[in-house]
Amino acid sequence: MKNYHALVTLLQKNESQLMTRILHYAIAYGYSQYTSTLTEAWRLSISGLTGAIARYVASNPADAPVIDVHSNYKDDAIADFGVIEAQRHRSRGIDLGMFLGLFKYYRDAYLDLIRDEITSGELAEYYSKYLLRCFDRFELAFCIEWATKSEDAKLTELQTTNICLANEKNKYLTLFESFWNPIVVLNSANEIDNINMAGIQLLEQTSETGYFYYNDESASKLLDEKSISTRNCKNKHVLDIFPCLGKSLSAFDTYNATYNTFVTKIFNSSNEKEDDYSVTIFPMRDLSKKFTGKIIFFENITDKILVEKQLRESEEKYRTLVETMNEGILVINKDHFVTYINQKICALLGRSRDEIIGRNFENFLHPDSKHDFVRQQLLRKEGYSDSYEFILVNKDGEKVFVLSSPTPLIDERLNYNGSYEVITNISNLKLIEHQLIHSQKMETIGVMAAGLAHEINTPLQYAIGNSTFVKETIDKLVQFITSIRDLMHDMAPAKLAANPRAIDDIIDAFDVDFITKEIPPAINECIEGLNRIAAIVLSVKKFAHPDSDEFRPIKVNEEITTTINISRNEWKYVADMECRFDENLPPLSCIASDFNQVILNLIINASHAVQEKYNETAQKGTIRITTSMDKHDLVVSVSDNGTGIPVRVQNKIFNPFFTTKDVGKGTGMGLAIVLKIIEKHKGKIWFESEEGKGTTFHVRFPLGND
Repeated sequence: MKNYHALVTLLQKNESQLMTRILHYAIAYGYSQYTSTLTEAWRLSISGLTGAIARYVASNPADAPVIDVHSNYKDDAIADFGVIEAQRHRSRGIDLGMFLGLFKYYRDAYLDLIRDEITSGELAEYYSKYLLRCFDRFELAFCIEWATKSEDAKLTELQTTNICLANEKNKYLTLFESFWNPIVVLNSANEIDNINMAGIQLLEQTSETGYFYYNDESASKLLDEKSISTRNCKNKHVLDIFPCLGKSLSAFDTYNATYNTFVTKIFNSSNEKEDDYSVTIFPMRDLSKKFTGKIIFFENITDKILVEKQLRESEEKYRTLVETMNEGILVINKDHFVTYINQKICALLGRSRDEIIGRNFENFLHPDSKHDFVRQQLLRKEGYSDSYEFILVNKDGEKVFVLSSPTPLIDERLNYNGSYEVITNISNLKLIEHQLIHSQKMETIGVMAAGLAHEINTPLQYAIGNSTFVKETIDKLVQFITSIRDLMHDMAPAKLAANPRAIDDIIDAFDVDFITKEIPPAINECIEGLNRIAAIVLSVKKFAHPDSDEFRPIKVNEEITTTINISRNEWKYVADMECRFDENLPPLSCIASDFNQVILNLIINASHAVQEKYNETAQKGTIRITTSMDKHDLVVSVSDNGTGIPVRVQNKIFNPFFTTKDVGKGTGMGLAIVLKIIEKHKGKIWFESEEGKGTTFHVRFPLGND
């Protein structure tokens, strides 16, 4: 049993080839003059015919179509397709002979496909006979349906179809006339075959339309005289009306182009000005080759060109502004690669634009800033746009401190595409800030100078007194030794033996027991006092003259102890100092002098608060310093039981130059500098205060600041 399903597959696979074959026959034998010009119509006819064969095979897989005296031409897919086609073409007024003639070439196209694609002669013959029976049933069903319809029914059917065709024509004519843009249709000789209302108005000021569809003598009499020149366009060569199209039309014809778009100036009668038009020429897509002309589409782009010019000028102004502004503009993609920079960024890095564009921006960062920069870009993906600082390294290896004000770049699908950052050079501000912090340290040292002098004076008095005592004792020792030496030199051994008390008298006069008892403690006290002075001087020197402004690991408890010693005279008369240190703290990476400055300022503020509260009493207050760990942070807390901070000023205490002290007793910069230092270390400071009971400041330092 032959496989008819394979035949169906072959036909469906070669649908385009079948369409090409039947179109060739239609053009060769004149049928294309009365058929559709569109590809889709031909494809649907082939698809419908093949589909009918496929449905027949599906319901009759083993049987070929049969034609006998009792055949019914309405009960199978093939006959049903013939009936439908008869009804469709009869209603369109198609001549029966014309349809059957073209249908013979449909049959030939299918048989040609079998002959070309099937290599086996036996199978090709088998498939060809099967298709011939299919086409016989098509034709018989078609003719029976065509012949059995009454003349009245055929007339009604034809009238209905004509009304539909007229409506379709009017719809497409209305569409053609409704275009705001001029459209000109040319025939194969480049003569004007049709022009829409917008095209007429391009040539002259008129409101008339439809002339080319209703141009009989009676209709012409109704037209305004202003349309005379328009009537003269009919069948005129397009270059007589639009000479500006000459070169482009010639090139289009010479190279058999599929389209050609160009810009030219055309006098616009509507506004009596010469406007810029974008003109597009393309051929009519007619498979039947009945209509081989062209369509010309005009678009007035005068306003568009003006807008584009204004846009270019605006862009140029923007670019000039961006390139000459004193701020750097940096645009990076989501992988941190640079996509745009202005000249200021080049100046900051000391590099050309080509050396920066397309490279990962992390390559231009100081090692201390890379971690924080990456963290900031992750925040940008989440929509955050807070300003932050980082350090660049220019081509000469110098640090450049900058402040970035970023904006996330989000596309219309809410995907993160990178960051737009305005970069400000704050190197000079950083220098001033550093000088201000150092000046504040010097101011603090100055304020504590009297106390430090007292701290040094007490051990110094011990050292001076004991040194004087030791000197006097040494003088006596020298005299004692001299006396013994002189005695031994002047007295003969015999005489010395006769007077044994002479040496004892010298020894008794020296008081050896007293000296041997007092000299060692005096020397020890002297050394202790000098060590105390040396420690104070070393602490002051370390505080006032830091050996480095780089981040390095410090032992927090030791640094706090040093600061307590320096500030001792500030608090020892008004408060007791309590230290509760966590002895298992890891090293903290920070700038040591900055850390000490924070602790010193908080201790001094605490001592002043305690002094203000207990000044008129014999009592002392308490200052407590605590160190601890909180997850990945190190926390230092400085508490006092002083006056507390009034609620009305609690939101102002970190403002520069704000102080609650009397004039001359404070600059108001202490806590402002503390805040600045902590922000530089990516830390946090906050406080708890109750008026009349005391205040606790908490400072949190992240341990990941390496």
